Amino acid sequence: MRSLILFGFITPFLSAAQVLIPTVITPLSTTLNETSGLVVVNDELWTQLDSGNPNALYRIDPESGEVLRTVTVSNATNTDWEEITADDTWLYIGDFGNNMGSRTDLRVYRVSLAELLDPGTSNLLADTISFSYPLQTDFTPANQATDWDLEAMIAMDDSLFLFSKNWVSGNSYLYALPAEPGNQLAIRRDTLPAQGLITGATFDPGNGGIALVGYSIGLFLPFIWRFAEYPGHAFFQGIAQRNALGTGITQMEGIAWAGAGTVYMTNEQSILNGARLWELPLDPLMGISSHARIAHRLWPSPNDGRFSMETNMPCRMELFDVDGRFLEARELRRGINQMDISELPNGIYLVRTGPGSRVVRMSVVH
Repeated sequence: MRSLILFGFITPFLSAAQVLIPTVITPLSTTLNETSGLVVVNDELWTQLDSGNPNALYRIDPESGEVLRTVTVSNATNTDWEEITADDTWLYIGDFGNNMGSRTDLRVYRVSLAELLDPGTSNLLADTISFSYPLQTDFTPANQATDWDLEAMIAMDDSLFLFSKNWVSGNSYLYALPAEPGNQLAIRRDTLPAQGLITGATFDPGNGGIALVGYSIGLFLPFIWRFAEYPGHAFFQGIAQRNALGTGITQMEGIAWAGAGTVYMTNEQSILNGARLWELPLDPLMGISSHARIAHRLWPSPNDGRFSMETNMPCRMELFDVDGRFLEARELRRGINQMDISELPNGIYLVRTGPGSRVVRMSVVH
């Protein structure tokens, strides 16, 4: 007896996306050589530095790249600050860089946004959100060979959402974390086949868009993921698109919405280039028209390998394995199609019906 379990799932197979070309606005002050996160609040651009640097926040002049203000978080330690994000009340600092996968002191610091934006503030006190991964049981150090590293975070509603930096698989896990001080658990919600290391995240409250930035493992070739039209907090379950960034080898680390249709990005200093501030125009709808997208549904679930698939237009159904390797394609007519996948062995498979369509994950069990 075989059963087929279907789950909504987004994969990188939505379209052959073009390379996007960001523009360098300005080199950054040498103080900011290890910039690692980025946020825009009240039209002010802020960053922080990663491990071994001061426990401070820096306001950047986006025209000159110079530091306009420095605010110290007096009761915080910069073990490895990798991200900053904000909601209407708080600014959150992610002290959760974990290249060895062995940290047991993961935390997010929370500071008052109103106090930070007060020009007279030079020192802040933070609340601490300590957290752990309930799925992690092995803390053996493994330098850049762990799937427990983390550099990206957004704040939404009453939660923080974390996007992991998986050195082994090149995927990214989505975690949900309560945005409240105390000891919390980061609960895994979903997996993105990111095809690289996710290093920064940003949320646009104007249109609900989410963007992740990162670079390829070993090659430092940057890319950007964008998500739209997702249900609730299931960010990977809506429309997704991945684009390479035409910058050459660059350790892109920070990303923040600069306004409607534009993001800022920053890169760390390397032997090839200095730290810089970039600008990239983005279509918030990603150029995917709603009326042109192919919609489909599958039922029943579970089943014995025979199922029905309904689409709103004629299309080509493509089948991939869980690693994204193409297996086969079948032509579908508009309406209900009877499908038989009984030749498949046990495993996880991905089905899509065209660019911009949701991709369905299915588990086949004999």
